[in-house]
Amino acid sequence: MKLWDVKKPACQLQEILARELNISPIIAQLLINRGITSVSSAQEFLKSDLNALHDPFLLKDMDKAVLRIKEAIGKNEKVLIYGDYDVDGITGVTLLYLVLKGLGADVHYYIPHRVEEGYGLNKEAIYNAYKTGVNLLISTDCGITSFEEVDYLNELRIDTIITDHHKPKDSLIPNAFAVINPLRRDCPYPYKYLAGVGVAFKLAHGLCGELSGLLQYMDLVSIGTVADIVPVTGENRAIVKYGLSSLSNTQRLGLKALIEVSGLKGRAITATHVGFIIGPRINAAGRIGSPETAVNLLLAGEYERALQLANILDEGNRARQRLEEKTLKEALWKIEQEINFKEDRVIVLNDASWHQGVTGIVASRIVERFYRPTILVVMKDGIGRGSGRSIRNFPLLDALSQCEKFLEKYGGHEYAAGLVVLKENLMGFKDALNGIAHNTLQDKDLIPRIGIDMEIPLGEISEGLIDQIEKLAPFGVGNPKPVFSSKGVSVKTIPRVMGRNTVKMWVTDGKVTCEAVGFNMASGELRLPEKDEKISLVYSLSINDWQGTSTLQLKMIDLKPSEPCQP
Repeated sequence: MKLWDVKKPACQLQEILARELNISPIIAQLLINRGITSVSSAQEFLKSDLNALHDPFLLKDMDKAVLRIKEAIGKNEKVLIYGDYDVDGITGVTLLYLVLKGLGADVHYYIPHRVEEGYGLNKEAIYNAYKTGVNLLISTDCGITSFEEVDYLNELRIDTIITDHHKPKDSLIPNAFAVINPLRRDCPYPYKYLAGVGVAFKLAHGLCGELSGLLQYMDLVSIGTVADIVPVTGENRAIVKYGLSSLSNTQRLGLKALIEVSGLKGRAITATHVGFIIGPRINAAGRIGSPETAVNLLLAGEYERALQLANILDEGNRARQRLEEKTLKEALWKIEQEINFKEDRVIVLNDASWHQGVTGIVASRIVERFYRPTILVVMKDGIGRGSGRSIRNFPLLDALSQCEKFLEKYGGHEYAAGLVVLKENLMGFKDALNGIAHNTLQDKDLIPRIGIDMEIPLGEISEGLIDQIEKLAPFGVGNPKPVFSSKGVSVKTIPRVMGRNTVKMWVTDGKVTCEAVGFNMASGELRLPEKDEKISLVYSLSINDWQGTSTLQLKMIDLKPSEPCQP
């Protein structure tokens, strides 16, 4: 069972925004639901262009970082870009490498192997950099908690510039030459939700001065921003909006090849395409292969080579999917054997045979199924490396900080985090985390909720409304794809189950008749309605283009029998 949370309409404000902006009251309410309550903020949101980006020098230490990099270029010092192995880190590394190369720097890059080295800076990689004569190391999407590693860099007389977007530990920062992170307590930068590649982009902007010279890199910045699931608001909205438009016509050979291999050639690329098609293929390199493959693709200078690398990533993504399904099956079996849902409010599982590259994805799928915070740990040689995902009202990073005495290392975000735990501390950690969950989460917090923007009659839906909704794109965290509900809808055809648990049927309210499609809705305990039954639906809106004909389509999220009318 899921709870339906329909937002309360603000009728008076709806009317003002609809009149002043010449938009539908439905669109006005969607803006209000996203915290956009004035005509000026709505105009800014709808326009959302790169001219609204903030001055990069508002970021603490930006001036120091820019001067140090220019000094390194002038002295022909060796510069190393050191990044994370996910899409955010890979695009950030590629961006800074290309920008510094264009400025004449002797620049190189390094991304650690997820399984062999783990996340962030490590001393072995630092020592290898020292042996090759590196004078300046610039991190992207990592480094904010690398206190010992930065001290080691200082011992080796290698200056460090950290660019990161993760939350500092206890508001402390490493003793680096410069630390650029909008989440620093002493950083006055007005927008706090940049992705790692977004912070790297601000450094590039500070270096180059003019934004015009960086427009060619917006495809990279938008991919990393969307893939890292940061809020698509403020600056991120402008970055993603411009980047997606340039991505559809990108001249970057690696991305052109990846778009072709992914079956997206000739299509307008959306945030959904990046999040579910392009991003996972780039991510697969860091998850179960070498992240260098993805960087080489993005840097490719010949299309044949780019196609070869794109195919490697495509096959890697299929291998990742197979590994994910196997791991999920094993984790579900362990849940049956080990988890008591009356006592365990957090699911903590461990296995030596799991691949670390897919534990985060599998944890997400377990959260979707059971709606419990979930951590999967790969335990090898007495050391466990875990990935966790959480639910609303249980910020995972805060919870981990309260279990710090059991952990060797941890970091991440509110609802996605990683950790390192010794085998002898695993049970203590599990008990402590569940204790926090029992004190924090109420029974109602363990029931999944569907946020619904508006309840509307089916008859209000039109292609014109969908066109207006598309002007609110790109969608993502902070600006979710609009979700509606409708009551008293009649099922016109017998629901059919197609493919992998997809439900299809036609519904009507007597005024509008349209197809309703529910992906993965045939699985689980959901009872499918009968022909002519009255139901209530939760859905998002789309247009189904089939053989040159466009029709309205509801993408179902949930359904239930309509409540009988009160006499």
